[in-house]
Amino acid sequence: MSQQAHWSTIKERGSLLGIRFLVAVYKLFGKGFFRVCFFPVMLYFYLTGGQARNGVVKYWRQIEKARHEQPSNAVKVHYQGFKVFLTFGWAIVDKFDAWLGKIHLKDLDIVDQQAYGKLTAGGGCVILSTHLGNMEICRAIFGAGENKKKLNVITYNEHAPSFNNFLKRINPEAAINFVHIDNFGPDDTIKLKQKIEDGEAVVIFADRTSVTNPNSVHFVPFLAEPAPIAIGPFALATIMDCPVYFMTCLKNTDTNRYQVHIENFAEPVKVRRKERQAYFQQLMSKYADRLSYYCLKAPYQWGNFFDFWRGNETQEETSSKTGNSQ
Repeated sequence: MSQQAHWSTIKERGSLLGIRFLVAVYKLFGKGFFRVCFFPVMLYFYLTGGQARNGVVKYWRQIEKARHEQPSNAVKVHYQGFKVFLTFGWAIVDKFDAWLGKIHLKDLDIVDQQAYGKLTAGGGCVILSTHLGNMEICRAIFGAGENKKKLNVITYNEHAPSFNNFLKRINPEAAINFVHIDNFGPDDTIKLKQKIEDGEAVVIFADRTSVTNPNSVHFVPFLAEPAPIAIGPFALATIMDCPVYFMTCLKNTDTNRYQVHIENFAEPVKVRRKERQAYFQQLMSKYADRLSYYCLKAPYQWGNFFDFWRGNETQEETSSKTGNSQ
């Protein structure tokens, strides 16, 4: 792969202290004031964050390609890029509501009731999610009553343990547990397998490549161009030997309500060793296809502010050389 910056090397511009401050402002002044104040904050981040700005502009160019549209000029593409930034910032308000327990099942629109019933009534499962939309809102599905199911979210963020404790302080009933993993190994697999057997859900954001093994990817079509998708989440989902779902939560701008999209993604299956790579790639292609579909459905709700297609140039060069040598 090329030597472009991996997503994990891009320092997050913020801190747990900053989140605590924002929660305090939100509680004190309310949603309307918070949204107004967030406009200049996001404008500042857009103007001063070169890597993130370039990443979101590349994303919007891919949206245009997938739509078969003419490329926007510089002014228009930055307008669209900032709109993605601003949408992400305003979604933080809804995240606060979710963390504070203010969003309930009645506030959500479940698109596929059959898949929802299977997910909540069944035992342990793996949920493949994405940094598109607002997955935190989905805690309302699992947080109380007969649908209660503990969510274990796999994260590589070094602040995850502290953030998990912070969430529990502001809402002791929060049904989210962050599983922080530095170097995934057999012990982690056993722990996650136990959670599945206990009837819990393991949530994996499969649109990020591995921190420790960034080259462990397959290139699959995503928004009209091959993109590197990590093998790990799909290998892990298969090892867990349980139902696998795709889930994302998108805001309907017409109704101002969140729509929870749940899809039956894969059933438990025994795969022979020599067939595993082909099977994983099949799952990854399916994931990228569904992600493309929802990106085109809600393009401004994208939350990956880095070059998602990094390494594609090297991959294309390698494919070209291979083709020429045959």
